[in-house]
Amino acid sequence: MKNCIMQIVGNRPQFIKLAPVSKEIRRRGYQEIIIHSGQHFDENMSNIFFEELGIPFPDKNLHISGGSHAEMTARMMIDLEKIVLIYKPDIVIIYGDTNTTLAAALVVKKINIPLVHIEAGPRTGNQQNPEEINRVIVDRISELLCTPDRSSYHNLMQEGLKERAFFSGDVMYDVFIQSRKRVDAHSILMDYSLEKKGYILMTWHRQENTSSREAMVHIIELLEQIDVPIVCPLHPRTKNALLKLGLWERVELISNLKLIAPVGYFEMIALTSNCRMTLTDSGGLSKESFFAGVMCLFMIDLHVWPELEDNGWLFHMKENNTVNLDFIRNVFNNDTQSNVRPDFYGKGNAAELIVNEIEKRFLMKGCC
Repeated sequence: MKNCIMQIVGNRPQFIKLAPVSKEIRRRGYQEIIIHSGQHFDENMSNIFFEELGIPFPDKNLHISGGSHAEMTARMMIDLEKIVLIYKPDIVIIYGDTNTTLAAALVVKKINIPLVHIEAGPRTGNQQNPEEINRVIVDRISELLCTPDRSSYHNLMQEGLKERAFFSGDVMYDVFIQSRKRVDAHSILMDYSLEKKGYILMTWHRQENTSSREAMVHIIELLEQIDVPIVCPLHPRTKNALLKLGLWERVELISNLKLIAPVGYFEMIALTSNCRMTLTDSGGLSKESFFAGVMCLFMIDLHVWPELEDNGWLFHMKENNTVNLDFIRNVFNNDTQSNVRPDFYGKGNAAELIVNEIEKRFLMKGCC
């Protein structure tokens, strides 16, 4: 049997990122083991979720969630070590910057199994951010660092990690391209009474924008002045915060705001691809907006995608809502969508390039 490749993930977004890599691993005949730490429970991860993505169910789900960062990471390390020693994989692949990513990296490194980090290299420069700590540590100890964009590759070069860094492109772009071809966008827009390119897609969930009444009021005041339809799959955290702070009724009175239940990944792809622009505090959606060729008003002071900022695709929300409204009106009054975009995130074949690099660096050298 060919070499065994283990993938360790902890939440729904990581399963989505895993999907194209998993397909490529299986296409080439390698044995694949998928381990889910259980860090984030998501009821949207139903049978249809795995069927649509074309990936198998996890071989093991550790059901580890809750507790402090230290407690969660420690519990994961204990169970992951047992799992890794049982399966004895030749390569382990991890994704992003979660506690699952950190726990897996520490375990695998101490067992001396080659470690591949996908989505390596992004930096915010904020050492108070737990995810930033995870990213930096994991990048230091991984043998292969697959970067989603050239800025991340440059970051690793600046940190002396050039030999291990590899610009693969973004696996999320692979998934976006493949998924957009399969969704029934017309039906989804009909369900929500939306016109193509006639609405704003909004997401709102980050702690920075839900734990402060001042921050929430600032966003609400902007929404109250927007005169085009806004559709917002509302995160439970945001709704709870609005209710707790006595702002829910005010939000319900915004006539152009359509609050809907959280949607699945493929429905979100359809809404993103057909909106006029996005209003979000999500790092993922702010990047997927670019994939879809639409502008983004980013509701948080984090500079995670410098290429998008430098090239005018991402505009940071200002304290002065007049400036924010001017940006929105300019987007709707001008043809800002473009089907021709720079390949900041590769060409949609990141998974193929990643497995090529794994073979070249590890499997073909007989080191495993």
